[in-house]
Amino acid sequence: MAEDKKAKKTDAKKSKNDKQKSKKNPFKSIAGFFKSVNSEGKKVSWPKAQEVLKNTLVVIVVIAIVSAVIYVIDLGLTSGMKGIKQLAQTTTSQSEETTAETTAEALTEATTEATTAE
Repeated sequence: MAEDKKAKKTDAKKSKNDKQKSKKNPFKSIAGFFKSVNSEGKKVSWPKAQEVLKNTLVVIVVIAIVSAVIYVIDLGLTSGMKGIKQLAQTTTSQSEETTAETTAEALTEATTEATTAE
């Protein structure tokens, strides 16, 4: 019996602690977050100015090279598409002329036949 009472008291204390932990002040949590951010920021090893300049130049050179490659690819694709478009227009215009001539000849023949039939 004594053990049961002790177990009940321990359970009651645990439930009170759990309720208190769940009712934390949100402002304290936010302050704790920024304190930890500040402490982590102090641990960072910052590069020297010369190293930053060197890395910046490397980035600029790489960007220039990649830009040139993309420009050349774009130029090639654009000229290729223009060539295909011109080829398609040339082929299409010849077909239309042939069809128009054939249609005109057919009309002339149909008219001639109709006239002779009368």
